[in-house]
Amino acid sequence: MSDIPLVGARRFEAYVRWSTYCALTAPTGTLIGGAPWSKELTGAGLALWAAAFALSLVLVVVNSVVTNRSIDIVVGRSRRSPLGGVGGVIGWAAALVAFVTVSLMVPLPAMGLTAAAGIASAAASFVPALDARRTALLNGATVVLAVPFLGVSEIVFLLVGSVLISVVLWVCWTTVWMLRVLLELQAAHETRAELALANERLRIARDLHDVFGRTLATIALKSSLASELVRRGHDERAAEEIAGVRRLAKEAGTEVRHVVRGELRTTWDGEVSGARSLLTSAGIDCTVTGDPVPQECAEALAWVVREGVTNLLRHSAATRVTVATANEDGEVLLTIANDGAGRAGPAQTGEAGGGGGVGLRSMSERIRALGGHLTTRRDGDWFLLDAAIPLAKKEPA
Repeated sequence: MSDIPLVGARRFEAYVRWSTYCALTAPTGTLIGGAPWSKELTGAGLALWAAAFALSLVLVVVNSVVTNRSIDIVVGRSRRSPLGGVGGVIGWAAALVAFVTVSLMVPLPAMGLTAAAGIASAAASFVPALDARRTALLNGATVVLAVPFLGVSEIVFLLVGSVLISVVLWVCWTTVWMLRVLLELQAAHETRAELALANERLRIARDLHDVFGRTLATIALKSSLASELVRRGHDERAAEEIAGVRRLAKEAGTEVRHVVRGELRTTWDGEVSGARSLLTSAGIDCTVTGDPVPQECAEALAWVVREGVTNLLRHSAATRVTVATANEDGEVLLTIANDGAGRAGPAQTGEAGGGGGVGLRSMSERIRALGGHLTTRRDGDWFLLDAAIPLAKKEPA
C-alpha cells in the first residue's frame, strides 16, 4: 500500500536536492552578471575575475556537499555533522574566505553583492537541517555579516543584498520543509496501513476463535455422544450424530470463507436457538427468558451467547443454564448463568477483559465498542456472565 507514496517521496527528494543546488549557485550567477566582456576587465582585472569565478565554483561544490548531508539528516540517512568534522569546517571556511576576498578585488561595481551572495549560499547549505526559528536567526546573522560588504551608505545595494540573502535561505528552507511534510504524510500512510493490517488480523483471529470455538465444541460433543451410542448398540442414533459432525465440518468451510471476507454475520434468534440445541444435546437444561433484544444490540449479544455457551461446555460441568435478558434504565442486560461454578476451570472464573482467555477479551471488545461492559461473577455454585449495552437515546419528535 505504501509503494506509490514512497516513489513520490523519492522523486520529490531529488527535486528538492537539485533545486537547492541551483539556489546555491547565486554567487556564480551574480559574478557572471558582472560580465567578463566589460571594458573594465582587462589584464589583471580579468585574471581576478577568472580566479573569483573558479573559486565560486569550488564554493558551490562545497556548499552542495554540505547541503546534501543536511538533507540526508532530514530524511534519516545520516546523523553526522553536515561538515563532517574539523577538516570539513576548515575546508568550507577556506573556500568562503577565498571567494569573498578575491571577488572584492575584482574591478567591477557591485562586487559587494557577489560577496554577500557567497555568504548567503554558504549559510543556506545548513538550512535543510534547521527549523524555521533557527533559519530566521541565521538569516538575520547573515545579513548583519554581509553589511560591511554591501556598504551602509549604498541603500539600494544593502536592500538588494538583504533580499538576495533572504531569498536564497528561505527558498532552500521551504523546499526542504515540503519534503519534511511529504515524509510525514508517507509515514502516516504507512502507519495507517500497518494499523489496518493489524486490525484485520485481529478481526480474523477473533472471528475464527468465536466461530470455531463453538463449532469444535459441538463436534467434540457429538463425537463423544456417537462413541457412547456405539458402545451401547444404538447404531442408528450414532450414525445420525456422525452425520451431524460431517454437516458441521462442511459448514465450517463456508464459515471460514465468510470470516476471511468479512461477511460473517450472526443473529440473536439463531445463536439462542443454536445454544439451546447444543446444550440439550449435552444433557444440560437450558432456559431462555426476558425481554426482546433491540436490533442495534442483537449481534454483539449474540456473540456473547455463542462464546459464553462455548466456555461453559469446555470448562464447567453445568447441568442447568439460564439465558436472561432485560431492558432496564436505558440499558440492555444479558445474563448467562450456569450451576457449574463449583467445578469451573480457570477460563470460566477469570475476570472479563482481564487475565481471562481470548474469548473473554473478544466478548469484552465487542461490548465496549458499543459503550457497554462485560463482567463475570460467582453466586454460590452459580457462575454468571453479565453484559450490558446502553441504548441510544431517541431524539424527541
